[in-house]
Amino acid sequence: MVNKAAVVMENRKIEIMDTPMPEMKPGYVKVKVGYCGVCGSDVHFYSFGEPDFPDVYPFIIGHEFAGTVVEVADGVKDLKVGDRVCVEPGTFCGKCEWCKKGKYNLCKEMEFLSAPRTKGAMREYITHPAELCFKLPDNVSTMEGALVEPLAVGMNAVVRSGIHVGDSAVVLGTGCIGLVTIMSLKAAGITDITAVDLYDIRLEKALEVGATRVINTTDKDSVAEVLKYYDGIGPDFVFETAGSRYTAEAAVYICKKGGVIMQVGNVVGKTSLNLQKMCDKELTLMTNFRYRNVYPTCVEAIAAGRINVKDIVSKVYPLDDAMEAFEDCISKRQLMVKAVLKISGD
Repeated sequence: MVNKAAVVMENRKIEIMDTPMPEMKPGYVKVKVGYCGVCGSDVHFYSFGEPDFPDVYPFIIGHEFAGTVVEVADGVKDLKVGDRVCVEPGTFCGKCEWCKKGKYNLCKEMEFLSAPRTKGAMREYITHPAELCFKLPDNVSTMEGALVEPLAVGMNAVVRSGIHVGDSAVVLGTGCIGLVTIMSLKAAGITDITAVDLYDIRLEKALEVGATRVINTTDKDSVAEVLKYYDGIGPDFVFETAGSRYTAEAAVYICKKGGVIMQVGNVVGKTSLNLQKMCDKELTLMTNFRYRNVYPTCVEAIAAGRINVKDIVSKVYPLDDAMEAFEDCISKRQLMVKAVLKISGD
């Protein structure tokens, strides 16, 4: 069988080629990939490679995907050929301290699809542990299934934060992760959600997916602008999703006394947080790494109509146009929330 894939050959160069079929293992299923989203980490690898793994090329990226089961190995009981599934891309040992505590996203042996050395999902066929493949209801499309992965990041942050109905929240950044965080907050019953960004087009999308109000802080003091809406005392929760040092530092001044800051975005390099201010305000700083145990919750929320995850899709590209999709993510960064590759379709 042919297994066509989008293969990164070097920085900013993708070739569509036939690749070997993946091997089956006990407890695994083979999935014919229907759709695969383009993550910001994929774009980063495409653009800059991975300095710690200079010999990784040629390499297949992609980890936001869903498809149809075409083969089932021995030991698999809950899935059958023909089932449509969304796939949690990280496999873990199940034996280490973190796995035993249920925090498998922190597993020291984690193998995450599209991370260096572990081939990703931008190919027609892939094998994966059946226990990490979640059956999609009839009213959830395969493309929506592929978007469960980014949604899980926002959902995990909201669940871990401990936010409750009646609390207020500010979301800093309205890229993909900011939008799915807003969606998750709305699904959790939060009715006071302020979205902050520098681009009106993204803020318009934030309103579409559930933000109560939006603030464009271009050439403005973001702290002062946000506090205007909260009587100068700030919101109960701040979700930093931009991955910006500036917004991470600003969160300390935005958050209400006794409030919670949830750091969702990946901030590169050193960040200077005012610890004295945090202590004076008795703030709680929490962090979020990927997700754990929330895929079923995400699928249920989509199926129930509480989250319309298709709202984050900017454009769908055929697999053959994978390089165009990545270049658009770079050149049209302000406009592109989520590019999706159609590998085989529904």
